[in-house]
Amino acid sequence: MVELTQNTPRSDITRPFGVILLLALMAMGLVACGGASVPPGSTNASYGQLDAQGNVTTTRPDTRQKPENSRTRRSAAIPFKPIPSATLKGLSEQEFETKIGVPEMIRGEGEIRVWQYRSDQCSFDAFFAPETEGAPRELRHMLARMRRGNQPISVQDCLDQVVKMNLARG
Repeated sequence: MVELTQNTPRSDITRPFGVILLLALMAMGLVACGGASVPPGSTNASYGQLDAQGNVTTTRPDTRQKPENSRTRRSAAIPFKPIPSATLKGLSEQEFETKIGVPEMIRGEGEIRVWQYRSDQCSFDAFFAPETEGAPRELRHMLARMRRGNQPISVQDCLDQVVKMNLARG
């Protein structure tokens, strides 16, 4: 009489190995998710500064401060004269900075620079590009958006908020 044996994998070895392998893969996945975390109040974006040649050099950002709430801020009224946004088109970066102030952030790609200013309620972006290759950059476009929500805001209204905030900072 011939005895037939059935060849089956040894479950006493392969099952624990599979469980350990699965747990190790899950642990690696969880570690990978937490690797790019940043502390509260800071950002993981690399903001840049312009060097003498006009190139953007990245710097490590400091922890951001929360914007002051305009309802809790009590100060004397500051005289304010609006700057019409239409008068800014074509200004150089230096002329624009003289009128509006130092931007909170500058980012660039190639010859184009985007300066960002923020008030409590909106973000204002100024786009600088040269008219021709090698020419100095001039203001070509402006964009405004609310920081929270989807309500529309005009470029002029946001610009006014930014200028008022820069005046308050002194």
